[in-house]
Amino acid sequence: IHAAEYTGIEAAIRLGRGIDPTHVRGILLVLPLLNRPGFYERSVYVNPEDGDNLNRVFPGDPKGRWGERFAHRLLTEIVTRCEYAIDLHAGDLIEDLTPFVIYRETGEAALDERIRKMANAYGARWAVKSAPTGERPGSLYALAALNGVASMLAESGGRGLLIEQDVARHVRGVTNILRAIGALEGAPEAVAPPRVVSSFDWLRSPLEGIFHTRVSVEQQVKAGDVVGELVDLVGEPLATVKAPATGVVLFVVTSPAIKKDGLLLAIGAL
Repeated sequence: IHAAEYTGIEAAIRLGRGIDPTHVRGILLVLPLLNRPGFYERSVYVNPEDGDNLNRVFPGDPKGRWGERFAHRLLTEIVTRCEYAIDLHAGDLIEDLTPFVIYRETGEAALDERIRKMANAYGARWAVKSAPTGERPGSLYALAALNGVASMLAESGGRGLLIEQDVARHVRGVTNILRAIGALEGAPEAVAPPRVVSSFDWLRSPLEGIFHTRVSVEQQVKAGDVVGELVDLVGEPLATVKAPATGVVLFVVTSPAIKKDGLLLAIGAL
């Protein structure tokens, strides 16, 4: 979905080419790239056709903008015809992150148990349970879950780099999920379940300027700690950014150039 999050694209290609169809139980559909226009433009966050973030427009609109039409077709013609869905992501071209998974509980016990089983099998250290508060609206994994599909999102890698361990993490995690749900022959690997954060707090800039990050991913911070500083184009201080909660830094924007309301970093509250 996010065209410059290359780890997920590469992992999907490897999974599609590497899994023996004779070992699959049911039908396995692998879609390595969904935002083709953005891929060749190296587009960050959005698709170049209309400037929309494709993972914020679900369930879409069959008569809407390009991204809304895309989202509607993907959800109604493909995803909701499946029992399970895994959305592979990475940090974007300007994001560094530590691996984590995101899922949405629906209130339907059997479905939520299947979703947790997927999240637990991936092998990430951290998990974000998005509902009912703090959810990024319009996300595929959430709308899929609300339509009865056991679904989750996995993050690994970032910064526009194809680092082998990041790609391998996605491949290993998806393979383990497929085995855990019975879609692929073989016993799943025993992995520790992720620690679920109590909230997923995204910090945004109050002004445009240059952002100096004072933390790194996986770093644990306390509420009120200084996590970054914003200065103007001659270095004069504009704002000090503090952690809103005690927790772990899950991702950091690596670009110093920040617009007003631009994303800075995210903390998973502990």
